[in-house]
Amino acid sequence: KIHVLTGLSPTAEGCKRVGVYTQLHHAAVDGQAAVALANALLDVTPQPRSIEARASQRQKVFRLGMVEMLRGALGREAAQVAQIVRDLPATMGTLTGAARTALAGGARTGVRNLTLAPNTPMNVSVSPQRAFAAVTLPLRQVKALGKLHGATINDMVMALCASALRRYLHHKGLLPRKSLVAAVPISLRAAGDASSNNQASMSLISLGTHIADPARRLAHVKAAGATMKSAMGSVKNILPTDFPSIGMPWLIEAATALVGKAKVADRIGQVANVTISNVPGPPVPLYMAGARMLSNYPTSIVVHGMALNITVQSYDQSLDFGLMADAAALPDVKVLAEAITLAFDELRAMPVPPTVAPAPVAPSRSRARPAAVGKQVAKATPAGRAGTAAQAAPSKSASRPTRKRSTP
Repeated sequence: KIHVLTGLSPTAEGCKRVGVYTQLHHAAVDGQAAVALANALLDVTPQPRSIEARASQRQKVFRLGMVEMLRGALGREAAQVAQIVRDLPATMGTLTGAARTALAGGARTGVRNLTLAPNTPMNVSVSPQRAFAAVTLPLRQVKALGKLHGATINDMVMALCASALRRYLHHKGLLPRKSLVAAVPISLRAAGDASSNNQASMSLISLGTHIADPARRLAHVKAAGATMKSAMGSVKNILPTDFPSIGMPWLIEAATALVGKAKVADRIGQVANVTISNVPGPPVPLYMAGARMLSNYPTSIVVHGMALNITVQSYDQSLDFGLMADAAALPDVKVLAEAITLAFDELRAMPVPPTVAPAPVAPSRSRARPAAVGKQVAKATPAGRAGTAAQAAPSKSASRPTRKRSTP
């Protein structure tokens, strides 16, 4: 579904703004597939592309009876099960080796990702209502800070979220003594694969929220990320992305409803407190029908047991954070979004490590700014939904040369 939202307030320059909110089912696309899909909707210049209209060569009517459907589906299911059985011995050996690697890495760095997560307000059964907030940080400055401290963009995203969560929970008097754990989606997609499907799995990273010093917290996150990568590197190729699925939609829906009604998530321990996803986006401005896309805020999903999802996507010179929460568990999610801005200021104030040569952080034209709900909207992204805002007149930067990469 694609919703066009009108009636938004104009930009500071008086340009009209229109929102586009796109909903995609996660069964159809993951973050990278959504980025590729957006190519069909957006242009790299204010002048829209000329697209030739071609008549479809497919039949207009398809007749598929129950017998044909079951024959094809059951045959497919049998092939999937047979493949899983054939791969089982090699899979078990690889998983055993990966477990040893993870334990050895944790012992070496003192950081353990595989542990039960502490109890927080996020780890409850979710209601049907949602609360959403967004914040934008200057991408160039985040990259420069990461380089100063020997951290990747992903490390910086995790550290920013960790600091914001620590501040938010500490203010409420609910900060656990044990570190929060993030569930982090990892892409299993081969380079250049833009097929519309889901090729992602999940890993765990300790966020170091029990550490008060921001520099030590960042070091903890870097070590946790390195431990996760060393363990996941060997198993990435054996993780399946296609499962036997006859009847699964009905079974999952029934199980989810039962878990929600019984409040199971409120009673059992969780392996993670929050989902944090970082998806690389386009490094150039994008346009729709001549209007420049201002922001691209991901609006992902929450599940029972994890009532907060933070999805981040880079766009042009911005890093756009979309925070989706259960409205009953975190009605004040905007406060958490503002804490991400404070975490960014905290990182900028940290002293440069003596082993790293200092380099000036490039000034940004735009100050990190929280975004109010309703002023942004949508474009396809990570967990399936996302927000973007576009202005109906090209900006001054519209005429600058664009680079080769153009996928949003």
